[in-house]
Amino acid sequence: MLLHTLAGIAWDPQIRGFLAFGVGVVTLVGSVYLLLITNLGVRLGFMIAAAAVFGWLTIMGGIWWTYGSIGMLGKINHWEVHEIVYPGLQDAALDEAHQLDTSQLPSPDVLNKLTDEELSAQRSGLEAPLGGWRLLPESNASFGEAKATVDEYFAEHKIPTLGIATAADYISVYSFERGGKARLPENPSRIDRVVRKLKTTFVQLNHPPHYAVIQIQPVVKEEAQPGQPPPKPRADESQPVVSVIMERNLGDRRFPGAMLCLSSGIMFAVLCMQLHRRDQRVAEVRGLLPATTDA
Repeated sequence: MLLHTLAGIAWDPQIRGFLAFGVGVVTLVGSVYLLLITNLGVRLGFMIAAAAVFGWLTIMGGIWWTYGSIGMLGKINHWEVHEIVYPGLQDAALDEAHQLDTSQLPSPDVLNKLTDEELSAQRSGLEAPLGGWRLLPESNASFGEAKATVDEYFAEHKIPTLGIATAADYISVYSFERGGKARLPENPSRIDRVVRKLKTTFVQLNHPPHYAVIQIQPVVKEEAQPGQPPPKPRADESQPVVSVIMERNLGDRRFPGAMLCLSSGIMFAVLCMQLHRRDQRVAEVRGLLPATTDA
């Protein structure tokens, strides 16, 4: 029985984590508390040890809150799928999606072949009929994250009528984004970067909604020939274009650190106040004692 218990503790990382935390508290905090109570008494030693612990937690929580990349973290920013619309965007719940018109755009193959310089030169003309939406090319890092969200969504929510069950059953056609905080212009200067930083930090305090639309289309079902490479996926023109509308969730990555810092700071202030009141009371009592004179 004992061997099974030890094997379970050694295998489960959660149990090992609790044990490591418990040993750390008993060894570090407990040893300091034991040293304090032998010199100051149980009550005063506990208050000083607790104040030290909460002061340390306040500093550690403040560091986690400031950096937002270490320690106890909340959910990071990510895309959330709001709705799936096909064959058109007329019935979308998002009003801004009704303004998206892709009829004047070149084919997706032509857009994907454009280099960053060519896309920057033609962006204003291409985005003019899009009603405020911006092109999101496949070379953009945001597209990769948004596409991964789409693949994960369809892995759980299939569309049997269109034959969409896995990521191999469709290809992306067009991708767009809209909203969010102010962006840098093309080829920004240092002044542009400073102005944007000041604007997004002190002027634009809130975070405007940030939307993305990834349009996909089922592919033509083709079987690979023996000894030949797999055929390149081609969009099935007879199938409708499916628009996946997503919104950016900024998450709460710094929230745990902020809560730890604030709650520990309150406890630290309360304990320091109690220690201060105790010192005042001790000084007052000592002042009432009669003065002793040498014989």
